[in-house]
Amino acid sequence: MEEILEDLFKIYNSSIDSYNAKLAQRVNEKYTLIDRAMIASYLYIKILSNLNIEEAVSKDILINYLFKQVIYGETGNLGLEIANDSRKELYNKVLNNLILDKFEYKNRILKKLKYKYESIDNIEYVSLLEFCELVAETYIFDKLVRRGNVEALEIYNNEKIKLKNEFKENSEISKIEKEKNNIIQLILNNKFNDTEYYNLIQVALNLRDVYRYSSLTTVVPENVLFHQYTMTIANVMMVQYMISLGENIDIYSLTYKSLFHDFGEYKGNEIVTQIKNYNEDTKKMFAEIEENDEKELKLLIGNDLYTIIDNYVIGKEGYIADILDKILGIMKIWIEVGYMSNYTYIKAICSLFRERFEKFKDLSRLEEMKDKKFLLKLLKESYIYIKQNLINVNETILFKYFTKEEVKEIEKELENLKNTNI
Repeated sequence: MEEILEDLFKIYNSSIDSYNAKLAQRVNEKYTLIDRAMIASYLYIKILSNLNIEEAVSKDILINYLFKQVIYGETGNLGLEIANDSRKELYNKVLNNLILDKFEYKNRILKKLKYKYESIDNIEYVSLLEFCELVAETYIFDKLVRRGNVEALEIYNNEKIKLKNEFKENSEISKIEKEKNNIIQLILNNKFNDTEYYNLIQVALNLRDVYRYSSLTTVVPENVLFHQYTMTIANVMMVQYMISLGENIDIYSLTYKSLFHDFGEYKGNEIVTQIKNYNEDTKKMFAEIEENDEKELKLLIGNDLYTIIDNYVIGKEGYIADILDKILGIMKIWIEVGYMSNYTYIKAICSLFRERFEKFKDLSRLEEMKDKKFLLKLLKESYIYIKQNLINVNETILFKYFTKEEVKEIEKELENLKNTNI
């Protein structure tokens, strides 16, 4: 279990590194390549849904694409524009080899979980993702312009020219190309803002501006969009490992659940867990707030995507996504303290209480799983590992926030938990 936990920390940390890679740095101090990739991924899923495309390869390419964003922590932005078309093939070959080299390096330092990145030869879906990136980038710069960034206007106009050049005149094109043409025409004719595509992009951009743990000082501020990215990567890698042990899990369902699980926070309602779960009345009150927000969300993004959110916790995939979300939440504390040396974050130990994890003892969602308690054991070990490290890492800082009696109670709790079978 400890090897898996360390792997999850390395994956989390690697995502943080990658989240520093920006696009168009000359005029943009905010949006990153991962922001663009997440918006592109949502748009890609929406287009496939509208066209009733369910091919497994389309989803494999999406997972591969999301994995690829991780290497930007070592390379920075690789999205160069090659002016000479005759050199593009060489550039792409070098780029693909570099990506594979970086994943070989990353996998060497992981013990159990591995990045299963591979080059998938499917021009149409890869091209669609590239198109979605272009649309995502256009509306990233659109938002920068609307916020008063005059320098971004030139790039925004250039993005629209690139979109215009993507238009295919041939009438014998595929339904994907036809939908791309439709989107291009809507954008160029200023009618795109009336579509669910546009609403989806704006919701994702809002999630980029909603920060988690907002009441605490962090070295690495973490917005909801980035959290959904990290959770998706961690979930996919964990499930690929579990499948290798013989478990039968729908990795595509899990990917979609992870990507959309916090969409209900798009209005800025990042609710602190201690308040939300304070008592039965607060639980009911915040459930009503979230329900009202989600009803509005359904009108914005459409029933197809809303169904993913609404069914988030259903089934074994919902259980896995839900429990990994909690594990990553408590891991954030050790990321800050153990990896970023933010010792004042030790005070967040007060947010770690076992009662919030009790619901995972109900294993009814895990039908047909060979090892139903695997993830529950991992949650327990995460809790012990992180809380133990927090009280051991810096005694001077610890006693600025807790009394000796309180620390003894924590030690007693951990000792009892270690001796408890789950």
